[in-house]
Amino acid sequence: MNLTQLKEVLKGEPNFRFKQVKKAIFQDLIEDWTKATILPLSLRKKLNEKCPLALNAKLFTSKDERTAKALITLKDNLRIESVLMRHPPRSKNFLLRDKDARNTVCVSSQVGCPLGCMFCATGKMGFKRNLEALEIVEQVLFFARYLKKLREKVTNVVFMGMGEPFLNYDNVLEAIRILNEKDSFCLGARHFSISTVGIIEGIKKLAKEKLQVNLAISLHAPDND
Repeated sequence: MNLTQLKEVLKGEPNFRFKQVKKAIFQDLIEDWTKATILPLSLRKKLNEKCPLALNAKLFTSKDERTAKALITLKDNLRIESVLMRHPPRSKNFLLRDKDARNTVCVSSQVGCPLGCMFCATGKMGFKRNLEALEIVEQVLFFARYLKKLREKVTNVVFMGMGEPFLNYDNVLEAIRILNEKDSFCLGARHFSISTVGIIEGIKKLAKEKLQVNLAISLHAPDND
């Protein structure tokens, strides 16, 4: 998905068309433009040709279907992983079940990682590049579409996948803002968590942002003592 390309395709269309397109992507969670029946057929065909929504991804699920992993091949043929963790409701109260259930998407922020932690499989593969904001957003949308078929929703997003989020600060924050927008995915800021190994500059920078996101610190030691 490329918003610049999307706006280019929509040139000459009425101003309200972009809002319709955003709703189709982020709220209706369509997988291809033929499902966006509010749009003219000719425009749907053009969007499918110029701005396809489908990801090149392989999905792997656990036996109990509480965990799912997506192996995503990007446009430059590099690969990243994204994981869905489903937490069923603990409450037996029918009225509280939906509020109690959680579906957390663990997203990657980089292809590989420059930090090279020896205990981490991502660190051993080296660093390839930063992910663009929309490449991060697409990981969430992939699992949102998956959950829609189960009549469930994404409730939380954690930046705990491949890469160090604060070494791709601008794209990570842009992805959060896109997913947080009211006329977009509309996921509350407090439902995002950024995990870092302790990039001080990034922590200080985040503290100045007007975003109520959560911060997690990843601590490790050479032994268990």
